[in-house]
Parts: sequence; C-alpha cells; structure tokens
Amino acid sequence: MLWRLTIHPSLFQYPLFLSYFLHGFITSFSLFSDKAMQELLQSPVQGSDHHLIEFSQTLTTSAQAEASEWKRKYELERARNLNLENRGKSCLQFQTDLDDMTTNNPTNQPTLYNETNEKSERCSRNGICSHEVLRDGNPDSDSKMIRKASFKLSWCCKGEQSDQQKHDIVSFERGNITTGERSSKQISLKWESSPQTVLILTKPNSIPVQILCAEMIRWLKQQQKLHIYVEPRVRVELLMESSCFNFVQTWKDEKEISALHTKVDLVLTLGGDGTVLWAASMFKGPVPPIVPFSLGSLGFMTPFYSEHYKECLESILKGPISITLRHRLQCHVVRDAAKNEYETEEPILVLNEVTIDRGISSFLTNLECYCDNSFVTCVQGDGLILSTTSGSTAYSLAAGGSMVHPQVPGILFTPICPHSLSFRPLIMPEHVTLRVQVPLNSRSPAWVSFDGKDRKQLAPGDALVCSMAPWPVPTACLVDSTNDFLRSIHEGLHWNLRKTQSFDGPRES
Repeated sequence: MLWRLTIHPSLFQYPLFLSYFLHGFITSFSLFSDKAMQELLQSPVQGSDHHLIEFSQTLTTSAQAEASEWKRKYELERARNLNLENRGKSCLQFQTDLDDMTTNNPTNQPTLYNETNEKSERCSRNGICSHEVLRDGNPDSDSKMIRKASFKLSWCCKGEQSDQQKHDIVSFERGNITTGERSSKQISLKWESSPQTVLILTKPNSIPVQILCAEMIRWLKQQQKLHIYVEPRVRVELLMESSCFNFVQTWKDEKEISALHTKVDLVLTLGGDGTVLWAASMFKGPVPPIVPFSLGSLGFMTPFYSEHYKECLESILKGPISITLRHRLQCHVVRDAAKNEYETEEPILVLNEVTIDRGISSFLTNLECYCDNSFVTCVQGDGLILSTTSGSTAYSLAAGGSMVHPQVPGILFTPICPHSLSFRPLIMPEHVTLRVQVPLNSRSPAWVSFDGKDRKQLAPGDALVCSMAPWPVPTACLVDSTNDFLRSIHEGLHWNLRKTQSFDGPRES
C-alpha cells in the first residue's frame, strides 16, 4: 500500500523541523531539548488541512521516542569527549568506547562517529590516533555536528614499523597535527647516586698530560675517594713513577673492555678531540658521560680547561650538569659475495665521519648512493663524506659542508671535489639508512675509513651501509651545548672574525 504525504508550507515556520523519508528513514536531524520537542508536538495545528493533521499525529506517535534516543546518545558522547580531554585517555581506550557505543546501538541507527573508522585498524603502540568531533562555530549553522576524519600517524624504518615513540615530536590538537616542543632546550644530567668509578684516558707521548694525569689521580683518590681505571699503558707509566699507584685498575682483554660501561660512572679525557674519538670508540654500546679536558690543538669537543680541573670535577661530581648528546653512525661493510645485506662484517661506530675515497688510484670514484632504497645520485669525484653533526666542523667542513649544531639529529652528505658544479652537500634526517655501493663496472676499487682509522677496501660490488646508532656519546658542557658550540667555532676557527669598519668614514646624508 503506497502512502502519499503532503507537507503543508506553514510547517516550515517551525525553527526545529524533522525531515523524514516516506518509508520512515531519517535523512537529517537537528538536536534539540525535550521541552522544545514537547512544544512542537503539543502545539495546536492551524487550519483544517487533513494532511497536516495526519503528519502531526505521525510525529506524536513515532518521532518522540527516536528524538529522545538521539539526544541521549549525543549527551553520552559529549560527556565521553569531555572526559577524554580532562583525563587524557589513550587512543586504545577511546576506541574501546566507540566499540561499546556500537554494541549498544541495536537499532543500527547512525551515530556521530564514522562507522567505517570503527572497523579500521586500531592504534598501535608506535603510532598516534586522532578521533575528535568538532562543533561548527558558525551560529547560523543550526549547531550541526561536523565529522572530523580520524587518522593515525606511525613511524617506519625501511618499510617496518618502529617501536620508538614520537610523542615528544608530534602531538594532536583536536585532530590537527602540531609539532611538539622538546622536553628541554638543553639536556641536563642529575646524579641519583654519587659516582664511584671514573675512567681516565690520556693523549699518548705527552709529558704535560702524564704529569696532569698523575696529579689528578692522587686528588681523585685522596679527596673524592673514587675508584680509578686507566689504560694498561698508563698504568705501567704510573707504576714506573711510583709504586703508590698500585690502586689504579685496568683491563686485560677485549672482553673486559666491552664490560667497562657497567663499571664506569664517568670518563675523563686528557687531550684533544682525537682523545674524545678514542674514548667513544672503546664503547660499542652505551657510553658513560665524558668530561673532556682541553690539552690538544683545536678543541671543538673539549670545553674544560685543565688548569681548573678541581673546581670542574667537584661541580660535575655534585651535579647536575649540562650535556651534549653526540650522535654516532653505525656502519656495515657488505661484500659482493654476501647472500643478503644482513651478512655483513662487524659494525663500526664513528663519532665524526666515514669517508669513501679513491685512495691511490688516479681514476675518479664511481659511487652509487641510495637513501632507504631510493636512488640519490651517482658520485663521481674524489669521494664522499657521511658525517654526523658533531663531525660537521671536521673533514666535512673542509670539503664545503655546513657547520651544524651537534644536537641536530641528522646525517651530512658531503661530496669531495665532485666532477659537477651543481653537486651541493645535503643534510639527511637521522632515521634514514644510507647505502653507498661501488658499481660492478667501476674502473677501480674505493677505500673507506672510519674516523680516520680502520681503512678498508671496497671492491666493485661491495657496499657500505650507514645508519644512526642507538647509543649517543654524552659529553659534559662547560656552560651548555649551544654556548660551547659557538665558543668553539669562534675560538677554534676564528669564524667570521674581521677588523671592525672605521666609524669616521663617509656617512649617508
């Protein structure tokens, strides 16, 4: 039986109006209070049009229950949204609320949440979800609800999801992506218990360093009551000077070196930047905080003056101290005969840079470079430097690279004398994996060195794979990381120093 329903034009005078399909399905609905609903349903019908009377009776018998149900769900959902904002509920809990609302909706009525999103993949631990319902601020929009699309951000590395949380980098503000501030502009280290053991590493073949090392060991033992480790070479030198240094400890083999980070609370270096590099290379995993004293040439990473070592060490042992987390590169050599890229040689960690060059060959290097399996370029020239930001003031700077603050997480991609005028240096993000391969048709092999040591040959077909190591090198700051960095480039490189222009010259009129 087909019903014909005619809506009288006077009905559109009501400010709150429900539009129905002929078969009873709701197409649009405006939320209003029970009092307004009662006024609408109980108000007298003007005129004698029987169609208008029939429509009024239909509203009285069927719409009131549905409108009340809609209002109840809206209030329940609004309360849950407010509770979510106040308590800071996690994405998983919020998704559970959505599932509960779907279960409690047996009539299969549409809710204010997108049902497609209810069936979508839930937030994983390494992602961030957004499920927000926004109210249109336009007063002329009849308070209609706008569905804000839900989305998830996740971080991947070489196509695989990363377990590292990024909540300190990206956050959400009512469904919109915003960048989150770091927890602190400067990183501070505070001791939970007093340091008990220190490791002292010295620059070899230096009489002033040997004298300072002996003096520092006596003071640390007598005044600070600390346990002291030194290298085997240094211990022999100390015992030759006096037998009273027999309390100094050392190690015997590589196995004991690999366990040093479990015993040593603090590392003191007496020398230049090379001594800091040597200290970092000793630790293949976690690195204790390093306090570098300047007894070298330039001193980009050695802000402490040896003349005031007592005051400096007293302050550091007491804490808290500012530190710079210097990132390292983890490098693998993959030979052409390897069955897959995981069949590599022992990984090598570098604090400054890894350099691929042509060695003694007179031919240009020919290197194919990839970033996360995406082709970057083919390097033809003297070579290529992959540098950390701590190494940006070393070989990379001499090759035309930029100086970068050491706490900027990135990888510098700097060519050495490229055979192209348009080949400019790049800075890659820290999460990428770089692969440099010698093509099979290369005229000559290439050579790779790690922080200027451990030189290896790369034959045609061999490759070098580099990524950011998970263990940075924490170095103590004299003031803070930014102040120390700027002071080092001013004093070490005389950066932008020139004679001041005379003030008694011609002036603009």
